[in-house]
Amino acid sequence: MNGVIRRSPVTRMHEALGASLETEEGWQIVARYGGEAGERALLRESVALADVTARGKVDVRGQVDGALSVAGDALTARVAEDWALVLTEPGGEEVLLPKMEQAADPRSMVTDATHLFAGFALAGPSVPEVIARVTSWDPATLSNRAATGAPIADVPAVLLGRELEVPVLEFYVAAEFARYVWESVLDAVRRVGGGPAGWRALRAEGWA
Repeated sequence: MNGVIRRSPVTRMHEALGASLETEEGWQIVARYGGEAGERALLRESVALADVTARGKVDVRGQVDGALSVAGDALTARVAEDWALVLTEPGGEEVLLPKMEQAADPRSMVTDATHLFAGFALAGPSVPEVIARVTSWDPATLSNRAATGAPIADVPAVLLGRELEVPVLEFYVAAEFARYVWESVLDAVRRVGGGPAGWRALRAEGWA
């Protein structure tokens, strides 16, 4: 990464909330906001919102099956027959992208979209209550590891449902809308008794 530290568009807002930041694979991520135990309690008993923008993201359009055949264990949000967003750990896109480009069908387009999308994860039993406050879309329609496109706070998003130790809904929006979406969703989270969480608590509940 040539010493360059990459940051989420929401980093300054995290700092204002008192976040403890760590560097991982060239990214500055939120480790925690306060005590990890308190954040894990929110995840298990209520709901928490985490900024997961540091995920690697490879966007595949067109005839996607060839490129996806070499994605391995990377998490894949298959939004439509001709569109998928492949998600990796921070920095993982640098290894995965050339493999997918080589395996791609000539009628497909494979793009490093890591900086194009901001990502967030809602986790905990009260996820449906939060979603009801920010969109008319019904999260019950999304099964484990299934993806769709729907608005979050009136912003188009890619959504991915996951059943881990706690229910998780990841959603990805264009980076220019990151601050607005974070503020809108965090307000809804707080209204149902939740709060923000860092990567340590999220990972402790099985997220990766």
